[in-house]
Order: sequence, then C-alpha cells, then structure tokens
Amino acid sequence: MRFTVVLFSLVAISIAHPDLGLNPIPSIVQRVVNAPSHNLARIRAGQIHPPDLRANLLTQISQPSPVPEPQPTLTEPSPEPPTVQKPRITGGSQWNLCGRNQRKIKRASGFTGDTAGTYIRDIQVDIHGKTYSTVTLNWANPDFSTETLPIQFKASPGAGRCDVDCRSISDSQQPGSRCTPLSPPLYSVQGYDCALAKYPDAKFITWLNWDRAIAFHGYSVPPYPASHGCIRLLTKNRDAEWIYANSLAGITQVQINWDESERLGRKCLRGETQIDRHKK
Repeated sequence: MRFTVVLFSLVAISIAHPDLGLNPIPSIVQRVVNAPSHNLARIRAGQIHPPDLRANLLTQISQPSPVPEPQPTLTEPSPEPPTVQKPRITGGSQWNLCGRNQRKIKRASGFTGDTAGTYIRDIQVDIHGKTYSTVTLNWANPDFSTETLPIQFKASPGAGRCDVDCRSISDSQQPGSRCTPLSPPLYSVQGYDCALAKYPDAKFITWLNWDRAIAFHGYSVPPYPASHGCIRLLTKNRDAEWIYANSLAGITQVQINWDESERLGRKCLRGETQIDRHKK
C-alpha cells in the first residue's frame, strides 16, 4: 500500500512540476498506471511484483537527464595583411614626370607607388624575327583602378650583330652582342630616366639592365628587330609611358623569349650600321 502511494505521488509530482528536472514517466510506471483495474488491485494486494519496479523507478527519478556540454566555437584566425613592398632603385634614376602634367601621365588611377595599389607585376616580351614583337603586361590589383588598363603593345627588340645568333640565350647575353638578352633569368626593373643621352628621341626609359644599357623606351617600331638591344615601344601611342609610370623598381619582373624555331630578323648590325642580314 505504501509503495502504491509513493508511486502515484511521484507520478503526480513529475506531471505537475516538469521544471524539477525529473525524467518523463518511466515506461514501466506507465505500464502500471495504464494497467487494467484488476491488475492494479492485484498489485495493491501484493500478488504481482513487477521485477525491480521500485529500484528502476527510484533510479530513473534520482538521475536527471544529462545536460550536453556546450561545444567550443571554432573561429578561423584572421589572415595577416600582405606585406607592402616599396620600390628599390638599382640603376638609372628615380621616377619623375619628365615634363608631363601630373594629370596627363599614363598612370593607373589605383597606382600608389608600392604593392598596395595597382601596378605592373610582370612583363613578358615575345620576340619575332619577321614581324612585330609583343610586350604583354600583367597587372596586380587592376580592380583598384577605374580606367581600362592596356595589356599588350607592339615592340621592336635588338637586331644583334651580324656574327651572333640573338635566338641563343648565351649569345644574347653577351656584352656588345646588340641583342636583347633572353631569359632565363628573369629580369627586374632597375630604375628610370626621361631620355637616352645618346638618343634624345628615345624617351621614358625603364631600365632592365643598367650595365648593358638595356631598357624599354619610346621610339619608332618597325615590324622586325631593329634596336641596339633595347625594347622599343611606339612613341605615338605613348606605350613606354605606361611601363615607365606603373612599374615598380626591384619588384616588376620581365621575361624575354625568342623561340629558336623562328627565323632571325632581316636586319643586323655591322658596327653601328644596320644592314640586311642576307647581305652580310
């Protein structure tokens, strides 16, 4: 009799006070409560003894449901901002306007003078012996600028001496070869000048090899290699200004290629005189 009273008292408490943290009514208790009346009478009379009813009931009531432990929130570490690099002049002079108005110079609107803004990351020169060579610009952070940035220019590289093969990397890198030196290695922009002292019409100089006097500059551009080693860009299009005003010394790299399967240019240099190669 006492067990029945305890049982129904606990059931009533768990229903009336769910906030006490008691488990829902154990299934075995539900079976007892929902049992037919004649079985309840037998339980009260002690004729039915559900196995371990009291132990199971007290165990489940005394042990509240485990509360799951909060899981730590994983947070991604903040990426470190990229290091901003400043230009380093190793040949020629510091950049200047060379007589241009600040607002009219061919400079990207997002250019900041370092790697934080728009600048020319690298330049690829592809030399062709029988047609225009090409200079292709790869821009860093182009979205920082509002204007359309140029990608490729026509060019004319070094004609070379008549007794050397400018398609050969080793020949092209010889001092005095009058070839544009091929890669490897990659070359870096070294510095700037407004014009060549010996050729004042060659303007907006971007030096690649100060010791050999190899540079990008504005000049006339025929459809074959014609220079003394520099890379000529069309003056009338102001192409050389884009490289001059948007490259970073010590940062912008230059790769120069000439496929050996292509023919040599039709011109070569004998001394200071440019002649047809087949007449050499």
